[in-house]
Amino acid sequence: MDKEADTQSFTWSKLIAFVLLVVVVLFVWSVFFNYEDCKSRNCFNDNLKSCDKARFVGGDNMIFEYVINGKSGGECEVAVTLLQGELNNAESLKLENQEMNCFLPLGAVVVPESDIDVCHGLLKEGLQDLVIKKLHTYLVQNLGRLNLELTDIPRV
Repeated sequence: MDKEADTQSFTWSKLIAFVLLVVVVLFVWSVFFNYEDCKSRNCFNDNLKSCDKARFVGGDNMIFEYVINGKSGGECEVAVTLLQGELNNAESLKLENQEMNCFLPLGAVVVPESDIDVCHGLLKEGLQDLVIKKLHTYLVQNLGRLNLELTDIPRV
């Protein structure tokens, strides 16, 4: 009879230990790996303001995936991936699937790539190259008009 009671209590202790292990694993997963999937910019901005983990896909000309990874050294870390570049710009299409990490001030609600100086990664370098090329093209196309404006020569 004592042997039967020992095996039953041993089985119950295993069951309780297993249940506790499952609860701990679920708790750890929800704290460290669970991201809210945002469907709107407002949802993302709310999570960005408090630096809560979230994912959002959006953009106008270029489609980005934003993932708020949480607080890192007094800043909010946001991973940015370019999912689709501008369709009429072959250079931006080459940047697809490139990533960068942006470190925003806590409480700031901004588009992460708007201040590229706080970002690091291959996507940052590619976006900077795009801006430089666009600026160069603009200057070359408008050089004559700019010269006239600088010298104050009236147009005829």
